[in-house]
Amino acid sequence: MKNLFIFDLDGMLIDSVIYSIRCFNLLFEYYGLPTYDKDLSDLDYDDFREFLRNNIDFSDQGVLDKFVEIYASVPEDSEAYEGIHEVLETLLNKGMTLAICSNREEENIKDDVMRVFPEIDFKYISGYRQGIPDKPDPYRLNEIVEKEGISKDEVIYFGDKDVDILAAENAGIDMVVVKWGQGNDNDYANPYPLRAIDSPNDILDFAN
Repeated sequence: MKNLFIFDLDGMLIDSVIYSIRCFNLLFEYYGLPTYDKDLSDLDYDDFREFLRNNIDFSDQGVLDKFVEIYASVPEDSEAYEGIHEVLETLLNKGMTLAICSNREEENIKDDVMRVFPEIDFKYISGYRQGIPDKPDPYRLNEIVEKEGISKDEVIYFGDKDVDILAAENAGIDMVVVKWGQGNDNDYANPYPLRAIDSPNDILDFAN
């Protein structure tokens, strides 16, 4: 039985892709780089990720720090995916422990969780901290499991794309990939996740 439910944030719990691209474009403008100006109503997220890889180096700590600064300064307007609130409340009512593990800056995550999920008790919120490796490194997933003091057999992680799958595989914990976020067909066909699910309600299948 699964007792600890860990979630990615962006593309998993909240629909933040338009907001994120707005912040990335401000970063590009700051460095005098071309912005991503394609039609976002029919966004191919893989195309955007390729644009990022080709145009900016996030291994540069200065670039990363500037992005964190921009992300914290732009008012967040993203909201939870439809049905997520109800699923999280049901999990809590069933006695499950909830956690978030995201590559977004940790204090920014906490602010956003208070805004979007004020009624949800996430016991652990883990985000980017300088000097701590990000996903797909398993460090922060393992850190949450160790703090909870349970077997990895009791843990399940939910995410929407390849970095989440790799992080779970590297940590040796079960994983489910969701189809409503920023993933693609290759992610949904990856053999590591237990399942690729279409609806937030499907999360509850793992709470029985």
